[in-house]
Amino acid sequence: MMHATTDGRTMHRSLRARIWRALAWALLPVPLCWAPMGAGADDSPPAAAEAGQLQEIVVTSTRREENLSKVPLSVTALTQEDMDTKGIKDIVDVVRFTPGIAIDNSGTNNISIRGISSTGGAGTTGIYVDDTPIQIRGLAFSPDDALPKSFDMDRVEVLRGPQGTLFGAGSEGGTVRYITTQPSLDKTSIYARSELSFTEGGDPSYEAGVAAGGPIIDGVLGARATVWYRRDGGWIDRVDPTAADPQSAVVDHNANHGETLLVRLAALWKASDQWTVTPSIYYQNRELHDISNYWPIYSNPGSDSYENGDPTAHSTPDKFYLPALKIEGDFDAFRLISNTSYFHRAEETGYDGTLYNLGFYQTFNSNT
Repeated sequence: MMHATTDGRTMHRSLRARIWRALAWALLPVPLCWAPMGAGADDSPPAAAEAGQLQEIVVTSTRREENLSKVPLSVTALTQEDMDTKGIKDIVDVVRFTPGIAIDNSGTNNISIRGISSTGGAGTTGIYVDDTPIQIRGLAFSPDDALPKSFDMDRVEVLRGPQGTLFGAGSEGGTVRYITTQPSLDKTSIYARSELSFTEGGDPSYEAGVAAGGPIIDGVLGARATVWYRRDGGWIDRVDPTAADPQSAVVDHNANHGETLLVRLAALWKASDQWTVTPSIYYQNRELHDISNYWPIYSNPGSDSYENGDPTAHSTPDKFYLPALKIEGDFDAFRLISNTSYFHRAEETGYDGTLYNLGFYQTFNSNT
């Protein structure tokens, strides 16, 4: 697997022409392997880095910026650099590096913190993109929560323990917060990432993405744009079980492949010394062509041969968009935060319990 990350978050302010030339360059096809790049030529390493000291992570788990070491809560914060180093793509990967949190990835995406979870009614784990909750109520067959991808995230915060005071009644067990990278009024930054990996007996997986932002009017107006695409290669063939030799009657080769597209646009307007306005829109479209289940009777894992005899493909389209308008007012004694947003998600999933499959499994179990 080739995996490289470039990060220019600390580039100094430049002329508008240089900003847009840099953005145009970044939107060219991203190479599959890049060498890591450091800070700009005119950047100097921070004093803490020179001394080998650990740098503090600033979090907003208490609705105000604080150093992580001084927050009186059990919080784990993963920065974008941390997630790139560990290969974290979404919450499924986050749980591997975060104690006290688990996820049911068998179809419900039910997140539990410290063992507290619910399969019916309101959830027990709050899920936020910036200041907007996106968790859903568990009804009927426990529909699954959306899983935002971790590209161009400032950080992901996992707050363990009841968070009802600041994050509502759906946070009895804790809260997961996705904090996106915000536009800047005085600093230009470009972040890009590409990856290529291979699966034995399956298709390759690859991704490419770029984010760029900076001031449009110094100290007054800034913007940031993000585009990211990933394809996960399939490794299970869907076959015709009624054929004389089902293993050679492939209907869909490597059928369980998937694609994800992420687009985000945000702006920051400093209306006055006290007031800032941040409009944004977050869009994610994930298309899973077929489920990752295979039938052992037709498969041979030893030779990387996996077959699924289900006559029907079970695709899972999952698309959501989230426009938001955040208004902040900073005063001497307090801060006023207003967040107006609209979360719309369309997902189709299903459970196959037809007589065809039921009869097959009953026969298979009785023979074994």
